[in-house]
Amino acid sequence: MPSAPYNDSMKQIFSGSNPNVFLIVSLAMWASVALRWTLEFAEQQHPLRWLLNAILIAYAVLMIVNPLIIRDSKPGAHIYLAVQTALIIWGMLLYYELDFFAILFMPLGGQAVFILPRRKAITWILIFGIAIVIGQLTQFEFPNGLPFTFLYLAGLFFVASFSTTMLRVNRERIQSDRLLDELQQAHRQLQEYAGQAEELATAKERNRLARELHDSVAQTLYGLTLQAEAAARELDNGQTDKAAEQMREIRDSAQQTLQETRLLIFELRPPILEQEGLVSALRNRLESVESRSGIKVQMLLQEVGQVRAEVEAGLYGISNEALNNILKHAHATVIKVSLKKEAGRIVLEIRDNGIGFDIHGTFGGMGLSGMKERAEQFGGVLQIQGGANGTTIRVEVTDE
Repeated sequence: MPSAPYNDSMKQIFSGSNPNVFLIVSLAMWASVALRWTLEFAEQQHPLRWLLNAILIAYAVLMIVNPLIIRDSKPGAHIYLAVQTALIIWGMLLYYELDFFAILFMPLGGQAVFILPRRKAITWILIFGIAIVIGQLTQFEFPNGLPFTFLYLAGLFFVASFSTTMLRVNRERIQSDRLLDELQQAHRQLQEYAGQAEELATAKERNRLARELHDSVAQTLYGLTLQAEAAARELDNGQTDKAAEQMREIRDSAQQTLQETRLLIFELRPPILEQEGLVSALRNRLESVESRSGIKVQMLLQEVGQVRAEVEAGLYGISNEALNNILKHAHATVIKVSLKKEAGRIVLEIRDNGIGFDIHGTFGGMGLSGMKERAEQFGGVLQIQGGANGTTIRVEVTDE
């Protein structure tokens, strides 16, 4: 797989806390070669000493400005490495005992890894290795040149291996940073979606309550108005018996409307389920709605310990739906609600003494199918028994 252009790789690998560290190390190697040449050989007044100085200076200048030379140009990279290789071989063979010029191949090995694709980089490293072998065996007769050959080859391969590792680590870091950015972006999107879902749920709940007000309270109040006008006309006509009957119907309708209004007011209040738990939430519901509606309520509510949040919310939702159905359809006078824990299972049971219903004929209505689906969502089992003497709704869920 092709590597990134030299400029990008170098900036990514050696940016931050260690800027230009590779260039600094390369210049240190160059300085060691130049210093040894100056201290040991320059004073010998060799006629080609200025040429060797020029070679060293040219190598250093090319190494510093090479990002400009090879910018987005693979041929430029090959030309750069070829020129540098020629300079090193020229300097190494120009004068006796200049074997240490082979050190200058080491920075080139690292640069080849950063600049070129893997296979081409390996090719250039092999070329550098061959040049080192030829240079050392030319400087020293066989086998005297072998120790120096192995030493410089080891240095070349070490720098190339280290550079490869650095490049791999850098790519993994870049990939990790990219994945982290994607995760953060996905997290922000999820937060946005959660906010939108919450707004949608709020709007849906408002629409439901609006329909409830329109379908129940508003229509009932309109009916009460018509009944009151009829009762007034009957009183004007002296038909007191009919007027009394109308007033009784108005009373019954008003009581039903009061029950439904209390139910809507309760649903508009902030839930106490998360604050006080399932038992307190059930007790608050029964005392706020059913008891005030004139229904006798029997509560057998036991603490069931730590319960999963989805189980607690599901049981509370089923109980609310069941109690709503009782208020609207059952015409019950007694409601018994029990919550207990037995044999490792949490059991919620709601009974009423209303008119009952045909389970097989009406299971899809009055929210019963919704209660069944809600129970299945948290792993519960819903059982419904209905008859002329009332209805029993029982939910069981394993406490895990």
